[in-house]
Amino acid sequence: MSAPPETGDTTANLTLVAAGLSHPGRERGENEDAFGSFPDARLFVVADGMGGHNAGEVAAAMAVVGIDRFFRAYHGDPLQPWPYPVDRTLSLAANLLRGGIKVTNDKIRAEADADRSRARMGTTVVAMAIGEEQLAVAHAGDSRAYRFRDGTLTRLTRDHSVAEEMRVARPEMTDEELATFAHRNVVTRSLGSKEELEPDVHVGSVQQGDVYLLCSDGLWGVVRDDKIAAVLRANPDLPTACQKLVDAANEAGGPDNVTALLVRAGG
Repeated sequence: MSAPPETGDTTANLTLVAAGLSHPGRERGENEDAFGSFPDARLFVVADGMGGHNAGEVAAAMAVVGIDRFFRAYHGDPLQPWPYPVDRTLSLAANLLRGGIKVTNDKIRAEADADRSRARMGTTVVAMAIGEEQLAVAHAGDSRAYRFRDGTLTRLTRDHSVAEEMRVARPEMTDEELATFAHRNVVTRSLGSKEELEPDVHVGSVQQGDVYLLCSDGLWGVVRDDKIAAVLRANPDLPTACQKLVDAANEAGGPDNVTALLVRAGG
């Protein structure tokens, strides 16, 4: 499997380059992950689908397409009526991501209601928009966003999962203790699962040289953060780094679909 090509946006003062790679893993026959890299819109999305009969694949693809369409339509004309109230405390980019996720949740639920084979389909999602000085990240579920800055990896999202809730409630719990709970990997928020969905939003500053990683749990669930950081330190070429991250997940057993999308600020 060859490394993915690098794509970029060189029209702004802060240039962006990106590369992404998705793989079914070693134990899954199908890949229900999806990602979208849209440097021209400065938008990046990773989705991890859930549901039988390929319904997860459909939901993940709908998430990528739906968020992209909403983002472009309302970025181009933000004064038009919005389908959901705008949060005045957030930036335009954050509202675009938040609105895109909420609208796409409605579309996934409508599609599931219209086709019994897609009943209860859903997907986690993490989406990021990068401006000249600021970025916005919105997510629902356990797909993650990380920032790699000056050799240090920092997680920007908190999983919507039973495991994360247990860690918050009992911070002294060890990984071994957590592993004994049968439903630890159940996500508590996702597109398609409930009529009302409120994504979490993170807004932060961007610096030249930052590298951002969006990924599904097929990566972070089997590759430790320190290993992810080591791969990024050793591989400044983004397509190569994507390949190395996917390889690391598969070398660790590849129990799930794995997707890695990398974006560098500053070219």
